[in-house]
Amino acid sequence: MIRSIRKSPQLFLWLVVLQITCISPVQAKVLFHARFDAATADAEYALGKNDARPAIVNAYKVAGTSDAGHWGRALDATRSGENCTFDAAKNFNPKRGTVQMWFRIKEDKEGMYHPLFGWYRPPHEPGAKKRQSVMEVYLQNSVITLGQYTPKYKGTSKAAKVEVGRWHHLEINWDCEQGDGQSVYNIFLDGKRVIRIVSGGALEDGTGAKIHLGIWDYALGHFLRGQIDELRITDQVEHSTDFEPPNNPYATPATIEYAKETHRITIGRLKQFNGEIKSLMEFAGSDGDGAAAGVIRASQATGQNVERKLASLGLSLKADDPDVKALCAAVDDAADQLSTARLPIYRISAEAAAIAAKEDRRSLLFKDIDDELVGDAVILNGRQLFIDDYMIEEISGARRVLDPSLKAVENPLAEPKLDRGSVLFDRKEKLFRMWCVVDTADRKQQRLFYATSTNCIDWKKPSNKPPLTLGDQIGFYELAVKGQHWLEHRQAAFDNGIVLATDRRDGFVSVNADNEGIMTTRRFIVIGDTLVVNAKAGKGEIRVEAIDALGRVIEGFSKENCEPVTGDNIRHVVSWTGGSNCHPLQARPIKLKFHLKQAQLYSFEFQIRHNHYVPNSYSQK
Repeated sequence: MIRSIRKSPQLFLWLVVLQITCISPVQAKVLFHARFDAATADAEYALGKNDARPAIVNAYKVAGTSDAGHWGRALDATRSGENCTFDAAKNFNPKRGTVQMWFRIKEDKEGMYHPLFGWYRPPHEPGAKKRQSVMEVYLQNSVITLGQYTPKYKGTSKAAKVEVGRWHHLEINWDCEQGDGQSVYNIFLDGKRVIRIVSGGALEDGTGAKIHLGIWDYALGHFLRGQIDELRITDQVEHSTDFEPPNNPYATPATIEYAKETHRITIGRLKQFNGEIKSLMEFAGSDGDGAAAGVIRASQATGQNVERKLASLGLSLKADDPDVKALCAAVDDAADQLSTARLPIYRISAEAAAIAAKEDRRSLLFKDIDDELVGDAVILNGRQLFIDDYMIEEISGARRVLDPSLKAVENPLAEPKLDRGSVLFDRKEKLFRMWCVVDTADRKQQRLFYATSTNCIDWKKPSNKPPLTLGDQIGFYELAVKGQHWLEHRQAAFDNGIVLATDRRDGFVSVNADNEGIMTTRRFIVIGDTLVVNAKAGKGEIRVEAIDALGRVIEGFSKENCEPVTGDNIRHVVSWTGGSNCHPLQARPIKLKFHLKQAQLYSFEFQIRHNHYVPNSYSQK
């Protein structure tokens, strides 16, 4: 059976579609698609009616199309006596969806209105009917306005740069699934978000709704005075952040090109979705019983399910004679599941962003650190070495290396007269210093002891633990013998005594990258305004970037902003474009990402080297 499935793409496709349709009902993604390439403005695809109609029959004519559209021809909205509407039933979902279109204004004067898109239930004209639910978008004097009746009117306006004669991309999306007071609306112009409402009223479905292009449902003397190309309406929220407008027209639904295009777009959005989940997991985690953790776990499961479906559909799309209808339904269903799963992630991301903004403000004001701010971050104090994994979250392309032992045989005798038991007087410090070797109980090991005294009667062992700090080096006193003592025939006397073995400061363990590698620390909080690293990069370099609690690269502290650390120094000062002052990083949970290229990193430390002035008031970007 398995062999026959592999040899039969049609059977394989049938099983994939059967599996998908058994899990959940298929819901079409694209509801309406009008290219305006024909002589009339009728839509090429519509779940409802596709014929274009004037706003008032017998009073206006239906607008036609004209040349020089964005892709081909375009809807002509330049005449006052001609306009274009479509029946909204099945072509528009008030609960959730996206409208995309291209528009070009050909004529503009001060105070002139330019209606772009409107959904009216029911339209005010004809008959002066009372509206129940409305969403409209229009331009005036370089200001874009989103008007809503839910049912009380509310308008939101923002500045928008629109050039006469230039094609612009418009996207309107809405999510009213959470109901009145919790509905979300976004307006994007040329891929940049200009309006966002997070606590809006909800659009309500009902009979008699109309879609208006380039005209309102009232004051019909105001019209776009331009063209509209490729109107596309879906039942998904297509974007929540800035994006690049499409470079090519969308494929017409119910075609094999549409199935392939939707498959490709969904794969891209799945990658973005997984990235959003990863950022949220770093911020909130997926464990526990909290709402955020539950949403993250459910979204992870959905992402894995969609990934499996897309992989299966990828094989079916390559079949010689595919079932186009079934394929379109299957890719629409996969896209729908992903889009539905993205909505709660967007909501939690907004909450997380608010928390991050609060954290940013708190760090700027240098408030006390509390449990809410700390979370699972560790509070650092002093230099951080890599003798264990305490500070290391992830290493890629690099490795932790235990440096060779201190080579005492290469160090000269600290004092040739010192042997297994010696006392010397230090005239400068006015102290007696004693070194003595003591055998252990099993006589297999010997220990070297060191003590000081002012009278040779009362002896004290220094409280400082080894190693000794000697400028840029560390040192250990050891008992040593100089000579080739392994040669039995050697008769010469041995030189023996106490040696001071030295090595690089903090040079016990390093993170090494022979070529290129990355070491990411765990999340921590530190006080300090200067990052100092002990590193060796004679032939390569090290760059450092700082990551905030949401997984974002902190502005001004990216890898690209970082000046490369080169050479061999135990006190490299890391600088970015704005200098070495990293005051904005302190008192907030951060991670450091070290980008190593043919380099060795031994330790890092935050120090206080700058004076700071915090004003009474400030503006947060």
